[in-house]
Amino acid sequence: MSTSPESDVAALALETVLVERQGPVAVLTLNRPRVRNAIDDQMRADLRRAVDHLADQVASTAVRGVVLAGAGPAFCAGGDIRGMQDRLDQGALAAELGWRRQRELHATLEKLHDLGAPTLAAVHGTAAGLGLDVAMTCDFVWLADSAVVAASFVKRGLVPDGGGMYHLPRRVGLARAKELIFSGRSVDASEAHRIGLADRVLAERDLRAAAIAFLGGLAEQPPLAHALAKGVLNRSLGLDLAEVNELGGQAQAICYGSPAHTESVRRFLAERDARRASRATQTQGTPS
Repeated sequence: MSTSPESDVAALALETVLVERQGPVAVLTLNRPRVRNAIDDQMRADLRRAVDHLADQVASTAVRGVVLAGAGPAFCAGGDIRGMQDRLDQGALAAELGWRRQRELHATLEKLHDLGAPTLAAVHGTAAGLGLDVAMTCDFVWLADSAVVAASFVKRGLVPDGGGMYHLPRRVGLARAKELIFSGRSVDASEAHRIGLADRVLAERDLRAAAIAFLGGLAEQPPLAHALAKGVLNRSLGLDLAEVNELGGQAQAICYGSPAHTESVRRFLAERDARRASRATQTQGTPS
């Protein structure tokens, strides 16, 4: 079997998660369709392996964009109810075991959030509770026109524990985030787009292909510039202008020495000089 980066990515098939390759774009698919991709302990473990794998592929620039999707009728219905039942049986250990489980998932989602390449959640059907948190971990959230999302933790007497209390206020503002979290109400695709929870709404039949094409277009740009800009942007709302400028200056210094920058400048200068030479030749050949 080939050991090329592309075949390596395409070969990753775990029990509840699939990773496939579409050119420079990887598609990470949640794959428990019979339960609407509800997240159980097995999927948590598989997500960790998949994200670790993709981080290595992004670092090598074999992968330059990641689409996150769900198999079957929904993106992700949230946490698995059977797991919640198991917690009821754990008694006094439930809090400690839950805390440890959350720390592991948080590490996975933080790595996905900080991945040095653009990421996009392509959401169809339902993204509820933890499913919505996972989607918002990505740089972009696109919805099918029939999709419905909900920060529905409160319906189970819980709070968002997958980054929702970080991502949602940044997308929709603090007051609206409180309203959505306190009510747990459902939001259709049109409203989600209007309030900034979704970045784009498309027909479901076009969603995945459009997401892959979009990231494929971004992949034509230098991956180092993407990684450095994303690293600063992900921190920017918690920093003042001077701090952002300091980080931006450091990132730019790294870019100055990159092959992408030097080759781009040399190509621009060569094309400019060729145009000037062509104009000079045409001028010389014009009768006075």
